[in-house]
Amino acid sequence: MSLAIRPAAEADLPAINAIYNHYVVTSTTTYDLAPLPLEDRQRWFAGRDKIHPVIVVTTQTSGIEKIVGWGSLNVFRSKPGYRFTVENSVYVHPDHQRQGIGSAIIQHQIQQAKELDLHAIVAGIGAEQTASIALHGKHGFVEVARFPEIGRKFDQWLDVVFMQRLIK
Repeated sequence: MSLAIRPAAEADLPAINAIYNHYVVTSTTTYDLAPLPLEDRQRWFAGRDKIHPVIVVTTQTSGIEKIVGWGSLNVFRSKPGYRFTVENSVYVHPDHQRQGIGSAIIQHQIQQAKELDLHAIVAGIGAEQTASIALHGKHGFVEVARFPEIGRKFDQWLDVVFMQRLIK
């Protein structure tokens, strides 16, 4: 499978939102409890700046482009002293997991962070998301904190692991 990565466009938002909403209702990958309406996703996208890009990963089949994953670099904290740190998001279409898409997204995010002169990428990952923890570890992220029972979803308390990758 040939993958391409490009900046996300407004026309990509329905596919981005569909991938995200799959995880909202089926997993603890995100701690949103209800699917996001497309209007919320559109506001999210419109409010982004250059230092917080969104990318999509696509494949081509018979000349038709399909979005199979997406990622974003997000505001880590709103205080100006955190301006050189971002939090990443990585989402892969459920039919395309374990095909190198998550790795491609993270590698691209690391390169973007270098180009944007950022200092650190932080990942907040549900502790039970062992594949995501391993994926981030494969790309140089290290665990820097573990917070027991700080999230709640599906009638259970959830631990969150914070991982960090310094950009050099």
